[in-house]
Amino acid sequence: MQMSVEFYILVIPFCVIPVFLVSIDYLNKMDELKRRNHNVIDFDKFVKRKEGGDAIDHDIAELLDINKIAA
Repeated sequence: MQMSVEFYILVIPFCVIPVFLVSIDYLNKMDELKRRNHNVIDFDKFVKRKEGGDAIDHDIAELLDINKIAA
């Protein structure tokens, strides 16, 4: 009985700690990916919103028109 307790005391930390560290790393990477995707701007939505805005926004939308840039 005494040997099994020592065995568990030695083995459990070496099993639990790596799983814990991998879980933390996974959650950190997922959070970073969400932040990156959140910062991406949909260019078409931006232009459409600017076209519907005031005169200055309308001028900006005309400058940012994709067809004019490609031509």
